Amino acid sequence: MRAASGITTTKVTTVNDSNTSGSIFSGAPRRDPAGGEGLAECSTGLPRHRGRLAHDGVTCGFAWAVRCAPVSHTRGMAPRRRGRFSLLGRLYALVGALLVVTVVITGGMFALRQRVEDSTAKLITNVVPAQNGTANLVTTYAQQENRLQAFLLTDDPAYLQAYAADQANAAQFHRTVGRRLADDPEVQDLLNQVNVAAQEWRKDSVEPLIARSRSPGPLNLSPSEKQAEQQHVAALRGKLRELRTRVDSLEAAEEARAAAARTAANWLTLALALVGLISWATAILLLRNSLTRPLRTLVSQVNQVSEGDLDRPVHESGPPELAAVARAVEAMRARIVSETRHIARMQQELTRHEKAERHRAEQDFATVVDTLDEGVVVLDSAGIVESANPAAQRILGTRESQIVGSALVSWRLFEESGCALRLEDRAPLLDSQVIRLDRTDGRTVWLAVTSRPLNTATGTPSKVVASFTDITERRAAQNRLEHEATHDPLTGLANRTLVLRHLEQSLHQEQPMAVLFLDLDNFKLINDSLGHGVGDAVLSHAGQRLVRAAPSNGLVGRLGGDEFVVLVNGESDHRALAERCTRLLDALTEPIRMEGRELHINGSIGVVVVRPGDDRSGQDLLRDADVAMYRAKTRGGGRHAFFDVELRKRVQRHMDLEQDLRHAVGRNQLWVAYQPVADLRTDRTVAVEGLLRWHHPVHGPISPAEFIPVAEESNLINSIGAHMLRSATHQLAVERERHHLDLTLNANLSPRQLDDPGLPGLVERALADSGLPARALCLEITEEAIMQDPAAAARALETLRGLGVSLAIDDFGTGYSSLAQIRRLPLDTLKIDRSFITDLSESDELRVIVTSIVTMAHAIGLDVVAEGVETAHQLDLLRTIGCDHVQGYYLSRPIPLDELLTSPLRIPAS
Repeated sequence: MRAASGITTTKVTTVNDSNTSGSIFSGAPRRDPAGGEGLAECSTGLPRHRGRLAHDGVTCGFAWAVRCAPVSHTRGMAPRRRGRFSLLGRLYALVGALLVVTVVITGGMFALRQRVEDSTAKLITNVVPAQNGTANLVTTYAQQENRLQAFLLTDDPAYLQAYAADQANAAQFHRTVGRRLADDPEVQDLLNQVNVAAQEWRKDSVEPLIARSRSPGPLNLSPSEKQAEQQHVAALRGKLRELRTRVDSLEAAEEARAAAARTAANWLTLALALVGLISWATAILLLRNSLTRPLRTLVSQVNQVSEGDLDRPVHESGPPELAAVARAVEAMRARIVSETRHIARMQQELTRHEKAERHRAEQDFATVVDTLDEGVVVLDSAGIVESANPAAQRILGTRESQIVGSALVSWRLFEESGCALRLEDRAPLLDSQVIRLDRTDGRTVWLAVTSRPLNTATGTPSKVVASFTDITERRAAQNRLEHEATHDPLTGLANRTLVLRHLEQSLHQEQPMAVLFLDLDNFKLINDSLGHGVGDAVLSHAGQRLVRAAPSNGLVGRLGGDEFVVLVNGESDHRALAERCTRLLDALTEPIRMEGRELHINGSIGVVVVRPGDDRSGQDLLRDADVAMYRAKTRGGGRHAFFDVELRKRVQRHMDLEQDLRHAVGRNQLWVAYQPVADLRTDRTVAVEGLLRWHHPVHGPISPAEFIPVAEESNLINSIGAHMLRSATHQLAVERERHHLDLTLNANLSPRQLDDPGLPGLVERALADSGLPARALCLEITEEAIMQDPAAAARALETLRGLGVSLAIDDFGTGYSSLAQIRRLPLDTLKIDRSFITDLSESDELRVIVTSIVTMAHAIGLDVVAEGVETAHQLDLLRTIGCDHVQGYYLSRPIPLDELLTSPLRIPAS
């Protein structure tokens, strides 16, 4: 059901009309089942019915009971106001119920009669002019479909608004003072008066209206009836106002009593607080007297114990708890006293033991120090000697009384460099080093000193202990060993090791330098002819002369044999270096008188200039200087030559050839060419000389004069010579067998091959593998190789002769041998060097020399072969002289063997 604007909705239910008597307040107030404190159901004394109207003449009443639902706007009020309005609401609900009954009965009359055809028009015409509450309700009801709902929704606003407000106030009123209303006589009297007024209103106005409504005809109220109705309503309202006034007075009294109760409660609370405060203060005073004073005493005694006052015992006082604490503290104090005394006794015992042990250790240490072979001195922070052991007295060469108390700065101490040892006045040297001491007795000793600080726990050492050993003899021995390791024993000059060391040091300096490599010319002749003793003396004289001619800042050394080197620091000018070389050579050429003889020597010098930033090593510099020296020697000796770029290129080529030569044998790049040897008596070829040739894959044919020295210097000559001997013996054996030839193979041996112990075995295997007869092989050895060590050469030649091969001396005349020496060697042939044959046609002197050589060779049983024959006139002269065989380009150049055998021999008939 919708409520009108501002009006609370009420629910109307029908009830049975079983009772028509009784008080209108007989219904007791009940709590609303929805949970709110709203209006309770009110039962009136009117007849009830089950929701329908009846007109049977016996029961003509239709009673209604109104249940007012909870009013939502009263829920926020205070409880006392809700109780008051709850009661008023019940009263107003009763009045409204009476009005509703009147209207319903009137409406029922219209419905029963069904005689009003135009009910709306008549009702408006008859009721509106009356302008009373009942007529207005009837008029409004006629405008709606449902008469009951129309009345409830269109009630008089002035009445229903007050009624709704009274409903809300009655609910609040009932909660706060409802329980006191039944006990108040004045309220009970007012309620009775309201009940009487309501019954009078029912009797005088309502029941007559009900009776009149049963008869037909319009229901018109007279002015007196209207006035009577208004009087009854006014009387009822007056009684209600009196009741409300009484209720308000009761509420005020209730509030006064509540305020008085609150005031009494506040005073009671304050009184209780004062009582508690007084009790608390009293308790504090009691505790202070019974607990605080003993506790303060106990704390004082505990503080005494904690501060170390253990002599006074802790006394018990106060409550049992404090007494227990005091007993515990006293027990702790007693234990501390006992343990402290025990620790003190142990500390005293340990101190005595430590002192005894320290005394024994000091005695042992003093004994050890006194028996040491090292000197030990102790110095204070000012460098004053406090103690010295016997070894120190012996090493320093003075008594203890002179050492102790002396200052370290007064000693004559020097560094290894010779500078005086600098010592601070207040701090002795803390270091380990070697120093020199000039003793007071005039002797110089070298000491290895090690110093260590004492008492470093304080930060600054208070004392220093220095131990030292006399290393004078050991240092002298080391110096001797160092000198022997870095100096030549014969000349006393720097050896190769020291020279290289100086070179490496000079390369790191920012100044130029020059390396002068000197080799004595023809020194081998002096050494071999006059003996090694004379040769050593000559080398010693040469070294002394070089030292005198060398600059003062230079270094002169002997590299070995007759090779010397002079290092000139700070010089790079070629002219100045050339003058230096001239002075060196002039010093060498001065005659040397020895054993009644006057010897003359000369030398060749190679010069290398080194500038800052040069990346060559010391070995590289010596190698380049050696190359330049050989260049000077090839120009005739007795001169100097500078190493230049072209020479460097030749050296680089030399290195490249050496590297390629190592692979030439395995790659079949080496082959053997043959040159014929003709017999001047028969004009026939009796032998062929095998000559090694190299066809380089890049450079083409390489001259033997270029690669043979490379092979000899790099120790490749033995392997290359073995390859050549195997190839040549095999080829000649094949051709001899094929063409039935009686040819001899001449094969050259280098000095290194002659020194090789495996040479006889190599020759024997080559002959056996090839099948060549031993008599068909002639091994040629140069005069220079034989003269390097004639005795060893003689032994090697005897071994080879034992194999059945023939032997020849090659390049005779270029060395320093004599026919007397050659006579003692197992030789078969002598080959005259080509240098005697080249100018034979133009030189009578050469013809005499060659004639003498041929004659003497024949005298000792040797065949003679002349090398280098290039013209027919040379051949005729040799034939005339009586030479046995000739060889040279005139006959044939070296060519392959098969080509040689098919070519005619270019030799005129005798």
